[in-house]
Amino acid sequence: MRYSEIAVYTASSSSDLVAFFLQEVCLDGISIYDKNDLYNNSSWDYKDDVADKPYDENEVIVKGYCNLEDTDQALKYLRESFAGLTDAGSLKIVVGTVEGDAWVAKFKETFKPIETDKLVICPEWESVTTDKLTLLLDTGVAFGTGQHETTSMCLQFAEQLNLVNKRVLDVGCGSGILGLSAILLGADFAELVDIDKQATDIAAHNSQINGLLNKCAIKTGHLTEQTSGKFDVVFANLTADILAMLHDDISAVIHKNTVVVLSGILDIKLQYVADMYSDLFEIVQTKSMGEWRALLLKVK
Repeated sequence: MRYSEIAVYTASSSSDLVAFFLQEVCLDGISIYDKNDLYNNSSWDYKDDVADKPYDENEVIVKGYCNLEDTDQALKYLRESFAGLTDAGSLKIVVGTVEGDAWVAKFKETFKPIETDKLVICPEWESVTTDKLTLLLDTGVAFGTGQHETTSMCLQFAEQLNLVNKRVLDVGCGSGILGLSAILLGADFAELVDIDKQATDIAAHNSQINGLLNKCAIKTGHLTEQTSGKFDVVFANLTADILAMLHDDISAVIHKNTVVVLSGILDIKLQYVADMYSDLFEIVQTKSMGEWRALLLKVK
């Protein structure tokens, strides 16, 4: 199988934001090639000439991959998203094709076990020895691994909450990492919902390989169409605009003691999301990683 490789040329200061936009329309495994990282690495005492090969002389290259049939739609989204950026370099987009098997193998090389305070997120094809709770994960090369800051902050919130015997909702579940981690951390039940069937198929696989099928329900579709009842904890790691759009849907599945974790929020959109949810919720805590923010909310 072949995939489209989308390379965007940008300024170093804008590379994380460009990577975010690529992540919205590409499979997992976004790569940033910044020559500053290469030359500013003090741990290197020798550099072979071929080390420069993936890098551009003047700009940072951000690369992502998508299915061939999704290329036009991805490019349309990227051009619309880039239209509002300033001082972001040329934002030139170059499209090529790559062989799927080689790319998948390369992706698997980059996904290594991730350790948090209480959990180890371990690729299904790896092994790890630890006293911590272990979540085996196969992302299907398309959905969250836990490496991104937005997911990491959600996991931090999950670990600090008391999830024992709680009923959890994971909105936009992707690989299922948040909902399944919540079960390992003591939740009685988790409902995982995503509009993408490929995501829910992967989430179902991950629930099976972790022996959690009987403690979760995995549903494909929009939140309001698939979910009923009330939840003690809601995780929504999406984007600011989607979080705003889902305000009423999330509000419909809470009770007076529900806590809500919102992530995927760029710092420039934090106030927008906070204002949107201020009618029913108050902010308990804000986490920051780089330019990303996550909110822990409770019902007023």
